[in-house]
Amino acid sequence: MMDRDAWSETEYKKEFGRRLLAQLIRKYESSKAFASGDPVKQKPQVSFANGPFQVEYEDEMDFRKKEWIHEVVESLASRGIVAVKWEKFREGRQLAKVYLEPDRVEAAYELAGATPRQKKMERLRDILKTLDHHPWEWVAQWSREAVSALNQRKSASLDLDDPEGYERLADVLRELPKLEDDIPKRVLSHRLFQNSKTFERLVERRLVHLIQTRSGIEYDSDADALESVGIADQPRSVWIAGALRCSIGNHPVSLAMFPGGIGLSRDTVRAMTIDEVGGLRIVLIENLTSWHQWVKERQGADEVVVYTGGFPNRAVQQLLRKLGGYVYGDSREEGRRFGAVGGLPVYHWGDMDAGGIQIFEFLRIHFFPDLEPLGMDEQSFLRNAGAGMEYSRSYAKKLKDMLANERFARWHGLIRLMLVHGKRIEQESMAIPADLFG
Repeated sequence: MMDRDAWSETEYKKEFGRRLLAQLIRKYESSKAFASGDPVKQKPQVSFANGPFQVEYEDEMDFRKKEWIHEVVESLASRGIVAVKWEKFREGRQLAKVYLEPDRVEAAYELAGATPRQKKMERLRDILKTLDHHPWEWVAQWSREAVSALNQRKSASLDLDDPEGYERLADVLRELPKLEDDIPKRVLSHRLFQNSKTFERLVERRLVHLIQTRSGIEYDSDADALESVGIADQPRSVWIAGALRCSIGNHPVSLAMFPGGIGLSRDTVRAMTIDEVGGLRIVLIENLTSWHQWVKERQGADEVVVYTGGFPNRAVQQLLRKLGGYVYGDSREEGRRFGAVGGLPVYHWGDMDAGGIQIFEFLRIHFFPDLEPLGMDEQSFLRNAGAGMEYSRSYAKKLKDMLANERFARWHGLIRLMLVHGKRIEQESMAIPADLFG
């Protein structure tokens, strides 16, 4: 609390009046009447016997405070903004309670220098409503739910005092789907806000939270979450190996000539046309260490092996779209050469944990509807349980939520084993699946 002794009487009265009204307004805005829009049945009140101002009111070191508080309260009462209740037989000498008059709320806001909560909600609603047709469904759904809650006078866990922050967030969310390539944070920030640090200081934390809680995918790090929507300071290579032939412009290339695989830049992936997947299958691998292990131990195998990098970044997604176009004969794949084979199997090997399951489902939904898991079954779990890692109670709750979600129905047996053993298994701790493709 500020040093009151240094204050003049006028300054103290003005500040106390503001704080008293702010406290009464908070009581009003948290009431059921405010939420429903119905008339107030019980006036918002502040007690001076045991409330937030008791110590200040009973300050024996400065008796002037009580006198000044009385004058403030009586002034507000004379203007009809508050009603006053004094202790019995101590009229004018000992306050009991102060009540806010509901029909004078607007005047209370004005004197307190506060913006009405309803106006804050309306402004935030107008900002978020611009996202209700966003091309990413999870963003559009978040927008619609938030707007609906605000229309019902609910805060929806939004910071009503930071509309500018949500305006910046909305600017970023509208820009991201337009990007063809990943973009560094500071380049994006300068493009949208004419300041290279605004995104990191004022938008990044909120955007990451939104991605983690609303996208349906849980990322291991903030960097992974940002990379999933195209924000990456350093573009990553796309690692691929095996029996794939492609063309870069008019130049044919066979990846089989690179026994340890090759890292492709995003520009190369964009420019390439897949001519033929000559192998028997396509294998997607979640972790880089495991990808290198696979390529080394199965060198020369008749297959194409792609490192997804956990949840695939935009460059990897671009390659997967091209592969999906080849596998499923997608004529919409720009620049694709026809004659693709059907029925080419695609497998994914990843961690046996919540993240690994979510990654598999992301790949299946977005790229390969017939995707099959590899080494991510119940027998594989039991075989590798000794190398598993214990997890927290919050992680157990996450698994239980997945067990109750039909979206993960094919994984319920594996999830139950994880819960029974209290373990999750990272891919790096496992050998290449022994039975492979049956």
